[in-house]
Amino acid sequence: MKTAPGNPRRRTAAGAEWWRMGLAAASGSLLLLAGCAAAANPQPPTLWLPAPVKDLTAARVNGEVHLHWTMPKNTTDHVPLKGDQRGHVCWEASAAFDPKACDAAGDGTFTPGKPADFTVKLPPELTTGTPRAVAFYIELENHAGKNAGPSNAAWVASGEAPAAASGLHLEASADGVVLHWQAAAPEPGLTMRMHRTLVLNAGVGNAEAKTPSAPKPDESRGVPPPEEQTLEVDLSHADPGGAVDRDALLDHEWKYRVERVVRVQAEGHAMEIAGSASQTVSLFAKDVFPPAVPAGLTVVADAQAKAMDLSWTPDSDADIAGYVVYRRDMTAGGSLERITPRTVVPPTWNDPTVTAGHGYAYAVSAVDQDGNESAKSGEVEEEMPQ
Repeated sequence: MKTAPGNPRRRTAAGAEWWRMGLAAASGSLLLLAGCAAAANPQPPTLWLPAPVKDLTAARVNGEVHLHWTMPKNTTDHVPLKGDQRGHVCWEASAAFDPKACDAAGDGTFTPGKPADFTVKLPPELTTGTPRAVAFYIELENHAGKNAGPSNAAWVASGEAPAAASGLHLEASADGVVLHWQAAAPEPGLTMRMHRTLVLNAGVGNAEAKTPSAPKPDESRGVPPPEEQTLEVDLSHADPGGAVDRDALLDHEWKYRVERVVRVQAEGHAMEIAGSASQTVSLFAKDVFPPAVPAGLTVVADAQAKAMDLSWTPDSDADIAGYVVYRRDMTAGGSLERITPRTVVPPTWNDPTVTAGHGYAYAVSAVDQDGNESAKSGEVEEEMPQ
């Protein structure tokens, strides 16, 4: 029986091989097409434009403006920046940035990802006259001088700066550290800003330094003095030429620097202009100041116990270590003599070493933690009955 042409059962061995090769070639084409579809789209080359600065700040000190910001790490294409980047600083008295109106203030190079500083000397027209708001900007440029736009605006006030702080000197007092400076005319919005710094390990190699016999009051409560602090004195109505820093603990070394600062409002911006700061002055505030004299001393004769009972008002000084009791035998004559073998902590004392029929005069003094003793209180007299 003959088979009809085209019947699959009539394929020869050669035909079968050709059919398998065709399937393999088709499969390969499909895989190749699939691979082409998965390839990423081609990207344009980066322009190496540094990302704009976003945290520019400005501080006016006398005739200079101190700028500070953080340099970006990447380009606008999120590619890491390489090497120092060029920056162009400009200023303008306008609420909106205009490249054509922004006056050049200087250029520099800055390291990506690092804090950056730049100081601008103000032109004469910005250091006199009525205060107005002035904006500073920085533009970071690529190798071709192109940029991705300005930074945020950092505002300062134009106009005259306050008088420089001069003549600063310090002295220790029982109330703390007293600052003195050369007084100047007051003006609205003017303050004296005082920068105080604690000198750590001040007693090492310092002949004037004296380690307290006990911690100072704040330290004994677990509150160490702050290492840095800024204080202010209002100079808008009068300049007293000095101030007392009552928070500066004695038996510590301190450094101070002061500057006059005037606060102004212009075009809706609150700004400050600082005058030139004083030199930095240091002082070891040695505690050589006695506590207050005890008050309210009373003496009561206890005939049955053959003793004198004394009590007085506790001293209000925070670093009191105790009290000393003195006695004078008025009957036998003589002067006041100490009768307490040690410093008395509570404000009371019982004196059993008296003689019946004798009259006595008593006085009390206070002693602080550095061993400074106050003057004696007024004498109180009492007689021990027979």
